[in-house]
Amino acid sequence: MSARPRAPARLARGVAALARLGAAIRRARAFHPRGEVFDAVLTVAEPQSHGVPLLDQPGEHPALVRMSKATSTPGGLPDVLGLAVRIEDAGGEGVPLDLALATTGGSPVLRHLLVPRRDFAARYGSLLPYRVGTRRLILAAVADPARRIPADLAALTDAVAAEPLAFRIVVAALTGPWQPVATLVLTAPRHDAEDPCFDVTAHALHRFHPHGRLNRLRGPAYRASQRARANR
Repeated sequence: MSARPRAPARLARGVAALARLGAAIRRARAFHPRGEVFDAVLTVAEPQSHGVPLLDQPGEHPALVRMSKATSTPGGLPDVLGLAVRIEDAGGEGVPLDLALATTGGSPVLRHLLVPRRDFAARYGSLLPYRVGTRRLILAAVADPARRIPADLAALTDAVAAEPLAFRIVVAALTGPWQPVATLVLTAPRHDAEDPCFDVTAHALHRFHPHGRLNRLRGPAYRASQRARANR
C-alpha cells in the first residue's frame, strides 16, 4: 500500500512547473541527471519494534541503487551526492519502497542541510522526516569511514566492481541520537539497467513514508520531471 501525501494545489503546481522546466532545459532530471545503477541487498539482522514489518523482521531484501551527483561537476570535484534506493517487495509482493537520500551532516543541525562531498563513501540523509510506525524520524545511510571513493561516477563503478560498498542504515529523532536498523550493500554495477525513476511518495508504505508539509511537494515535482523527460 502506498502513501501519497497531498500538497496545497497552487504551491504544488508551482513546484511542478519548476521541475518540468528544469528537466526540459537539461533534457534530463533537473537534478542528479547522471548516475550509476547497482544491484544491492538490504539486510535486517535483528528483530526490532518500529511497527514496520520491513524493519522489524530479520531478512534480506533485493534492492536497486542509483548513485549520482546533483549538478554533475566534472571528475572528482565536490558536489551534493545522491543515493536513491528501491527495495523490491518491501511491503509484500509487488509493493516496492523508494528512498532518496543526499549527502548531509550527522549533527542535529547538519542532518537537515545538504553538504557537498568529494567522496561517494559518505553519509547520506533524508533531510526531511519520515513517519516510521508512529514516530517521526530522519533516515541516513553511512558508509565505512575507512573507505574512500572519489566523487567520480567512473571511479565509483570500478570501486564497487572490485569490492562491494556497504552502508549502515540508521534512524534518529529530529535532534536525537542515531540508531542502526539495517545494512545496505551495493554488490555489483548494473551496466545493462535502464536509468530508473524513483518516487518516494508513490512508492511508500502505509507506516513508512515521507511526513510533513514540505514532503508533500515531492510527488508533484517527481511526476512533472518524469513527464517532461517522457515528452522530450
